[in-house]
Amino acid sequence: MKQYKTIYFIYDADGGFFNELKYWYNKHIKKQGSECELCGISHSKYFVRLEWLSFIRRLKNDYRVKVLHRDEVPQKIKDMNRYYPSVIGETTENELVELMDNISFVDFTKPSNVEELEQQIRESIKRQ
Repeated sequence: MKQYKTIYFIYDADGGFFNELKYWYNKHIKKQGSECELCGISHSKYFVRLEWLSFIRRLKNDYRVKVLHRDEVPQKIKDMNRYYPSVIGETTENELVELMDNISFVDFTKPSNVEELEQQIRESIKRQ
């Protein structure tokens, strides 16, 4: 079984106040643009979900956790040429492993809430 040191959660949206405001406006007012499924799990219409913060806090007991927007992704992850949202694990040997790809967020087993996302992440870590 692989040992992970860092878990990266990557949103399919750009970071920064104005980018987040633009994303929110397009999603909730204009009803246009693509939706980031990870955003839908981690945030309500206006605020970050408390369940999400609790989940991240629990993960930090075992791993470093980085929650990033697509424009904040380190080059080593960009070089994987993956689509977002995704969850990437970095092993103690510095290997990058995709724990959840963008398809995992939209297929028939997609997580619809933080609890289901946590379960899928923990199962993926155990399978590796």
